[in-house]
Amino acid sequence: MTVQQWSEDTLVAALADDPELSDDMAEVDERLRGTCCDVVLDLSGLKALTSHGISLLLRLRKKMIERGRRLILCSPQDRVWGVFLATSLDGIFVFATSVAEALAILESRRRT
Repeated sequence: MTVQQWSEDTLVAALADDPELSDDMAEVDERLRGTCCDVVLDLSGLKALTSHGISLLLRLRKKMIERGRRLILCSPQDRVWGVFLATSLDGIFVFATSVAEALAILESRRRT
């Protein structure tokens, strides 16, 4: 996984192909300690998603809401997108088609 501090207010993480998301989410949590920023998770490298991975995403979403920050998931492959649709989580998370679109969404919301 690649984690990049895109700006003072935004962390971008490209998740590895690990359906459990354990290591990736641990690194994101570590990077969020002591800082308060929005998070963009690039799912393009993820080929499958387990219930454990979903629970980690939900925990991160809750943490972001509690901090008044935003979480955007982007570029899910069809199989992963199917998991979000089957579990009705497509209505819970914010999605973008690319990292660039996610960053544009965050920037436009900061200006309003």
